Amino acid sequence: MFKSRVLRGEKVELSERKRKILGAIIESYIETAEPVGSRTIAKLADMNISSATIRNEMADLEEMGLLVSPHASAGRVPTSLGYRVYVDKLMTQYEMSNNELSKIQSMMELQIGNIDSMVQEIANIYSKLTNYTVIGFSPGNNQGYIKNFHMVPVDEHTALLIVVTDKNAVKNKKISFDFEISAEECAKISAMLNEKLVGLTTDKINLSKITEVQEGMQEHKNILMSILDFINECIESLDDSEVFTKGVTNLLSFPEYSNVTKAKELLEFLDNKNNIHKAIALGENKKVRIIIGDENDVVELKDCSIILSPYNAGSKGYGIIGLVGPTRMNYSKAISNIEFLTRQFEHLLPGGEGGEESE
Repeated sequence: MFKSRVLRGEKVELSERKRKILGAIIESYIETAEPVGSRTIAKLADMNISSATIRNEMADLEEMGLLVSPHASAGRVPTSLGYRVYVDKLMTQYEMSNNELSKIQSMMELQIGNIDSMVQEIANIYSKLTNYTVIGFSPGNNQGYIKNFHMVPVDEHTALLIVVTDKNAVKNKKISFDFEISAEECAKISAMLNEKLVGLTTDKINLSKITEVQEGMQEHKNILMSILDFINECIESLDDSEVFTKGVTNLLSFPEYSNVTKAKELLEFLDNKNNIHKAIALGENKKVRIIIGDENDVVELKDCSIILSPYNAGSKGYGIIGLVGPTRMNYSKAISNIEFLTRQFEHLLPGGEGGEESE
């Protein structure tokens, strides 16, 4: 089960000077990919702070977990928490120029067709425009759902979880317990799963809904992941949405992926459609979502940030397009681009925000 945890940037309190210095460090690092020292910040025209004061403030920011020194004698670079504070509190909105808007609109002269082909085409545009990797899915036609969960004990330490889909497909999995499991406990687990998940279409069984199940099964934490992984497999088997990636090799242009082994692991991860499907599941709500570095629980994505943008395809449901790049992403520009592109795309979709439903 692919998960993320949003670092608590809103709980970090900074003085105006610290905010100014942290913002300057992050923006310098985004632009140069080089650790930032106090002299670099002191030279900025609007800073008007001595190098000694900046060094002290940088030491404080490092102690707060917002910066880190990659080498003993080097400057600082932002941590995932530092980026989170920047995105949530410090970043200014990027205003696209008229030339940029015209370029995007000229690129988006898409041939109206089926959603899958249009999404593939728009993904190519996203990839070329941002130079990041694009992941996403187009909404499928199958609005299947899980009809019933039933858990029965097999022996003292094993139970069988049975899932029935709306197509009457039956799937089962043996769940092992490190304690004796009774028929009564199996019935309680079945009741919880049926209460929270039965009857929901696949696009409604998302991370927040699964979290509700977690909260209702606290006494069975040790077997919860096994159950959730199986549910996830069942959900994926019902979902006929088209998962895709575009511009995967774009990541190789960033110095963060100059290490061959590290780059190979990331490319192999992105080549697996199951991984992409799980990553996209993080965009379960109807808003743009940003997952930064250590907020990802998957090792291959610890040095990446993901921006997920849902789009409305009318009666087809919602799809998602996302950008994958280094944590040193130009967040302001990337967010503005993906929001504008998504709005434009929705107006072109048959049955979308501005398109006409095809017969």
